[in-house]
Amino acid sequence: MTRKHLASTAALIAVMAGTVPAIAQTPGVELPSMLQGLDLDRISFETKRDGQREYEGYLPDGTQIEAEFDMAGNLIKVEADDGSLPAPLIDAALPGAVRGTPAMALFARFEEIKQTPRHLEVKGWQENGAEVEVKFAPDNSLIEIETDDTALPQPIIDAILPQAVRGNEVMAQFGMIEEIKAEYGRFEVKGEDTGGQDMRAAFDEAGAVLRFGRDDDRRGGRDHDRGPRGHGPRGDGPHGDGPRGDGPRAEGPRGDGPRGDMPPAPQFDTVAANQRLTQAGYSAFGLMRQEGPRVLLDATNPDGETVTLELDPQGQLVRETAR
Repeated sequence: MTRKHLASTAALIAVMAGTVPAIAQTPGVELPSMLQGLDLDRISFETKRDGQREYEGYLPDGTQIEAEFDMAGNLIKVEADDGSLPAPLIDAALPGAVRGTPAMALFARFEEIKQTPRHLEVKGWQENGAEVEVKFAPDNSLIEIETDDTALPQPIIDAILPQAVRGNEVMAQFGMIEEIKAEYGRFEVKGEDTGGQDMRAAFDEAGAVLRFGRDDDRRGGRDHDRGPRGHGPRGDGPHGDGPRGDGPRAEGPRGDGPRGDMPPAPQFDTVAANQRLTQAGYSAFGLMRQEGPRVLLDATNPDGETVTLELDPQGQLVRETAR
């Protein structure tokens, strides 16, 4: 008995026994149209119990191609192992509206294309060897882009962030933007400030800051440890911190000087500020306190961490620091 017949017989016995899925070698494989014309060699495929099929084969340059299709023949994922996806495969796997976006110009090589119910995901490398990953919504709009220590070009930033977000003063603090997510009316931006410190911010559609911080904030580095009158950390004085009531309340410093020396109370609508912060996931608010032109507020962030929030004179969040 030849090796070919032996392998086929063994596979047939296994299928009849219900122990493993069917495996077919090159002579019996009928490739999906997307994989045809690629001159694949050493092809095999596996049919799973739900009808999903997985194909493997090798390009002439030795790159291994792995592809998954659902039972209707729709692409789920295609990946190049230790190589790059060939141009005909990329053109077949990506809609024309996606291929024509500025974000795709970042790719020098494509590694993986993956389709999920929520988004189309593309991974690969830039010309400098840095990794890049993008995601598109079902309507082919760009909803996420991430690079590896490489600044995103301004046209891509302009394409994904609305003017209201780009015009926020927090955006001016970014020296380099590496990642943007835009989904469900929320925009998250990550990168580095002008000093090279990791920095992140989140905005709503109107450009209001929902969250803002730097990596040194997570390590406890901050310059707001002292009360507004310099009497030591909050909690040591008669008006220490801790959640009090259902929302932030304004409180001026109560030192020994005349009341005329007190900084003014917040000039914005504190109830509206409370609502914005609550919608952003903050809770357990302490007392609002003035510090120069800013207003400070202790709270718990959406991750359950105790933080101090810094609001600008209009009541917009401009900084989050760890406590």
